[in-house]
Amino acid sequence: MKFLKETNWNEVFSGWREREADDPGWKKVATQVKGWRDWESWRKNTASQLGAEKRKWQIFELTDPLNEIPAMLVGPYAGWQSRLPKKNEMTFEDLANIPEQRKFFKNHSRVASMMKNFPSPTEMIGLVRQDNEKIICVEGHHRATAVAIAKKENQMINFHVPVRIALAKISASELSLLDKMLERGSAAP
Repeated sequence: MKFLKETNWNEVFSGWREREADDPGWKKVATQVKGWRDWESWRKNTASQLGAEKRKWQIFELTDPLNEIPAMLVGPYAGWQSRLPKKNEMTFEDLANIPEQRKFFKNHSRVASMMKNFPSPTEMIGLVRQDNEKIICVEGHHRATAVAIAKKENQMINFHVPVRIALAKISASELSLLDKMLERGSAAP
């Protein structure tokens, strides 16, 4: 991974908004599935639970995305963590190594599409655990799953241009935020 620049949460969130806010599928999840008034309210709730606006953010370029992305930890979201035997501890590579999960996601329209035509350019969002230096995926789960499955099955992914990731640190004393976030879920109150 190569450091590119310092940034701030407003810029990181702006990129997230550009990637998702106008997508009809994400709008539907935010409003009809999760019960929020709009996409922005839903995603700002996630950011708030992680204290994103108070963190120091940096942009990096992944130098070995086929290995770096599957090594990321699956983020603290109920829909994703429910697919794993250990909560908030497992990677996308672990997910791809579970046969029923690999089969499910290979047939998932969004993931299957990304395996064939990876979004480019792309930027993900993550938190670096200071206790073990592992990256927790905050945004980019479908892309990470696509890469992990492709790697598992020796399938090539054409990244077209370097993949970027916005990262901030999370201390060991803050890791309980992940469990609280998982317990709370992302539905509107």
